Amino acid sequence: MAVKSTYRLVFLLILILAAILVSSSFKQIRFFSSADEGYYFKYAVEIGNKGLSGFASLFKEYIQEEGHWVFPNPLRIGFITLSAIWLKIFCSSFINLAYLSLFFYLLFLCTAYYFSKKFLGEAIGLLFIILLAFSPLQLAMARRILPESAANLFSVLSIWLFWDFLQGKSKKKLIFFIAAYSFSILIKETCVLLIFIFAFFLLAEKFIFKKEIGLKEFVSILFIPIIIVGLVYLALGCLPYLPDTIKIILNSPKTNPYAIMFGSGPWYSCIIDYLLLSPGVVILAIGFIFYYFAKWKEEGKLPGYFIFVLLANFMLFSILTKNVRYMILSDMPMRLFSLLMLYRIAQVILPRKAILLTCLAVVLLAVIDYFNFYDLFVRGGIYDPVSFLLL
Repeated sequence: MAVKSTYRLVFLLILILAAILVSSSFKQIRFFSSADEGYYFKYAVEIGNKGLSGFASLFKEYIQEEGHWVFPNPLRIGFITLSAIWLKIFCSSFINLAYLSLFFYLLFLCTAYYFSKKFLGEAIGLLFIILLAFSPLQLAMARRILPESAANLFSVLSIWLFWDFLQGKSKKKLIFFIAAYSFSILIKETCVLLIFIFAFFLLAEKFIFKKEIGLKEFVSILFIPIIIVGLVYLALGCLPYLPDTIKIILNSPKTNPYAIMFGSGPWYSCIIDYLLLSPGVVILAIGFIFYYFAKWKEEGKLPGYFIFVLLANFMLFSILTKNVRYMILSDMPMRLFSLLMLYRIAQVILPRKAILLTCLAVVLLAVIDYFNFYDLFVRGGIYDPVSFLLL
């Protein structure tokens, strides 16, 4: 118990340090009222004033005004509602809404720690959190008025809850998964793409691993979240506007000058962007993927699950606008793989003190990542981490 208490104390200290480092950088931040941040702030203020009945007018205005089409759409009612509530509590200002992103980032660290220590042990779980806490991408999104931190929290929670459900099916776990995944779609509509990952893994469990997966479980996991999201839009009076809104979203990147200039490129452009943000992490992660394919019988199914999540995420998002922040979900599995690769290397170099050696390497990586974040996003003032600005 004493050892567990020490781990949790260290985790709490990491959480506090991360919160201090991010919040201390707010005094150097410049918000962009004429870009996406301004739109999210406007949406939150309007819903705060009108209540949930205001969503229908948001959709109507978005569809009627062509100038709005290159900016965030009002489909993200989960994020907008939470933002409106937050501003009602803490007063309306850009910096207060940035603190909401910081709050989601801290909740994400708590979520990742809970599940990683459950499936990988306390020591690995804590080292994993150190790598996640000082990720340049996570830190950057934790200080902006953008939905990435919120979408990352709920999509990561969905991914972990799905795995947890597969390890020991129960009604409670299924309900938690459905709630988290449904809300992730309401936070950001692109989270609906995760359904392909869940569908593939359910089929693999049933037909490759010969697990008992019933029709009820297929329906509950793949259809109930979509039905819940549809019912929410219906209750808010937004359902009639969905076809036109979706059509605008799909066609917008073809006519949006910013998306064409800074969001196009080959499928591997996001890998290059991740290399610019965290070179050590990416190289180690790629190394572990190859290592896993050579030793998969010894490594278990959990890394295989996250390798599929990572690769599927890259493939699914390669058809959309290329921006590393849209693929923030990939950050977690890559950091998990880099940690596992470091641990395997340490086991070869110094078997008796592998954890200690891994700890030193993780701290070094975290320090490098933090200074990379500071250089690019605080001192460099990057708002949107597109390839052009990172390069």
